[in-house]
Amino acid sequence: MGGGRLDRIHLVQRAPGTWQLTQPFTFLEKGRPESERIVIRAHDESRPAKGSNASDLASVPPFLWGLIASHGRQTAPALLHDQLWWEALNPDADVWIAQRREADRLFEVSLRESGSTPLRTKLLVAAVTLERYWGPRRWQAVAMAVHTVAAVAAIWAALLGVFGWWGALVLPLPAISVLIWGADAAAIGVLIYAGVLFLPIGAVALLGEYLLHVLELLGWGLGRRRSAMPKSGPLGRTRRAKVRARRRVREAEQERERAS
Repeated sequence: MGGGRLDRIHLVQRAPGTWQLTQPFTFLEKGRPESERIVIRAHDESRPAKGSNASDLASVPPFLWGLIASHGRQTAPALLHDQLWWEALNPDADVWIAQRREADRLFEVSLRESGSTPLRTKLLVAAVTLERYWGPRRWQAVAMAVHTVAAVAAIWAALLGVFGWWGALVLPLPAISVLIWGADAAAIGVLIYAGVLFLPIGAVALLGEYLLHVLELLGWGLGRRRSAMPKSGPLGRTRRAKVRARRRVREAEQERERAS
């Protein structure tokens, strides 16, 4: 990344789903001056591996790892985006969103430069686009998610013949309806039509994940609970830390508004 081939990334696993970068690397977007080179800083191994001092790499739900894993060509871009995610937190919602938009753009650029395919890149960028608003403008994130789920349901209903011949008119409607999201229309469109394509696979994978967990719990119970109760999936601490961080920034914004 950034002018030279990155042939290794030094990571240490500290807990299930939690990683620390032990040696820094850099990223420079092609065509940009050297002064804009970004240093992806190493984490401090002497401190707890949580919050900004750790990473869960690409935040892909475990049941979807058969489609897109949490690591691979996206490992370095994910570490870059993780750092920019923390730096984007700001009590001013407009500043927060603007900084996240730039972070998401650099994530897309770095994915392309790391060799990620166009489809895989669009899927990952669409996911972080939706997540961008969850902190500073939660109502918009919820509206985008509801829009996506409703559109996927409508398309599947049309494909299954629920609407009869009117279904032919339903299929292109989501592509038109996403225009209400302006600059984010393409990302929501990707989420909708990818959701339609991968819904059966994702549903089976999710069912399989829960079935495995049930069998693990059954084995634990039959074994007279000699060990700790099994947990579902590789649960790390970085996601919970991000939730708490978003909450703190929102509270700071509310306090600032009350003071003014």
